[in-house]
Amino acid sequence: QSVLGGVLEALDIEETVLDRSMAYSSEDRDTDLRAPVHHDGCPHLREYETVPRPRTPTGCEECLRDGDEWLHLRECMICGHVGCCDSSPRQHADAHWQATAHPVIRSFETGEAWRWCFEHQLLG
Repeated sequence: QSVLGGVLEALDIEETVLDRSMAYSSEDRDTDLRAPVHHDGCPHLREYETVPRPRTPTGCEECLRDGDEWLHLRECMICGHVGCCDSSPRQHADAHWQATAHPVIRSFETGEAWRWCFEHQLLG
């Protein structure tokens, strides 16, 4: 039980969404990931509805540059930066938020349709 408790503490909220491993085209990915934003507690989740063009559609921008690996990808809803999630070794999506203060990311995983506001710590 203590091991399970430690694992659950290590999980961040963005990783609690189920991952579907189905093959989709890039057009399907863009369509699937347009999450309906309906969270009343965060103006940012309502403000950023248009999905920007991803700067590196094949993976995490920094990991691709440095030859690192990632677990899951997140896209900045302001500039299109693609970074790796908090469970990845380098946590580039969070680092991008820290460097730019761009508040909203979306999952860049096929079949996941959610957004996250760093500033308000809310899922939408």
